[in-house]
Amino acid sequence: MSVNKTKEPAYRRTEHPDAQWFGNAGLGLFLHWGISSVKGEGNLSWDMMDPLPGSLQKTLDIHGPQGPSSVTTPAEYFAEAANFRADKYNPLTWLTAAKKAGFTYAVLTTKHHDGFALWPSAYGDFNTRNYLGGRDLVREFVEACRATGLKIGFYYSPPDWYYQRHHMSFRYGGKVKSPDLPDLGLHHEPITLPVLTPAEQKAWDDKYRAYLRGQIEELLTGYGKIDILWFDSVIWSDVGSGVITNERVRDWQPGIVINPRNGEGDYETPEGIFPAQRPSGWWELCHVWNEGGWSYRSHEIYKPTGWVTSELARVRAWGGNFLLNMGPDSHGELPPVAYQRMKELAGWMAQSRESVEGTTSGPWPEQCNVPVTCRDSAWYLHVSWVWDQPVVLSGIKAPKAVLLLRTGEAWPYDFADGTLRFKIPLHRLTLLGQVVKVVW
Repeated sequence: MSVNKTKEPAYRRTEHPDAQWFGNAGLGLFLHWGISSVKGEGNLSWDMMDPLPGSLQKTLDIHGPQGPSSVTTPAEYFAEAANFRADKYNPLTWLTAAKKAGFTYAVLTTKHHDGFALWPSAYGDFNTRNYLGGRDLVREFVEACRATGLKIGFYYSPPDWYYQRHHMSFRYGGKVKSPDLPDLGLHHEPITLPVLTPAEQKAWDDKYRAYLRGQIEELLTGYGKIDILWFDSVIWSDVGSGVITNERVRDWQPGIVINPRNGEGDYETPEGIFPAQRPSGWWELCHVWNEGGWSYRSHEIYKPTGWVTSELARVRAWGGNFLLNMGPDSHGELPPVAYQRMKELAGWMAQSRESVEGTTSGPWPEQCNVPVTCRDSAWYLHVSWVWDQPVVLSGIKAPKAVLLLRTGEAWPYDFADGTLRFKIPLHRLTLLGQVVKVVW
């Protein structure tokens, strides 16, 4: 006997007028910062797990000045809070450069899974109230965003491994992934986790959720208007789930945009991998500009800017936003290479901004073999720095003009049977790629 099940309605994204900017924001800056930046090795929070998740294991293969990186114990990791200085922290310097490079919003990790909060929270004892004399690093970020005109985003992790440190295993996956191996404690020593009665467990869970709700309320009521709330890994922890509803968030911030990692949200968030299919609504690809993980790494290797312009073109061709990550060091400074990359991107934006900002999605790959963005009576065809094939755009009428956007020069092309063809020879390609503007 079959049972007819009513399909749950899809979550309806916010219609608040203050949130509609997000649908066409374009380029966002992700800033993963925390106490892991003291060592500049491993990955934010995750390198206290043993073993590391397979997807992060390769981040330890790059040797820094101290030799090969290695997994650190939770006790060693948490102790680095005492060495987190932020003595050269001036987010206005970061964000001024980012604004010139074409970024329109910024998202700061106010607290990652390690539990260290970058503001003087009244909840818990692992935050700047205890370690930096009450300095509010979040407030300084907010003020810098407002000074530069960037939209303000807060990342917040409900999983909090410092708060949970005596009630969780630091063996990745615990008994679920390794049922025959012991759980691991703060020194990666074998431990037996406490067994609580149902009443004790409920009391502990309630206290934990109240602590998380208190911190979220501080973030959403203490800094004026906030534009994005970027939850992470809520469903990773049963205790972390059900902490707060999106409706409650909107009571405090009616015009906020919420990512979907609270169970439901206003947009999709693929991470590090371009989606296999075009998302149907708002979406954002988050990725790392700095190689080797999400947080600061002492080797300071950044992907070339040509990769950024190419990936941005693909994301915009499908109508998405590109949230690109950098990691400041423990003093609060970005490495010189970060500013060099942003300067390069600013130069590209000065010539090609119209092809990615304020545009709509284009018919790629259905009609064209390179990413296409659209604006009014023009289409923009993005030829990446490594593309060495003819560009083919089919199913169109004859164009009025075909121009190389960077120089404005007419570009030679062939047109027959509704198909446009042209090629950019290697000696005319730049390391940042080329954009060809087709005008109807």
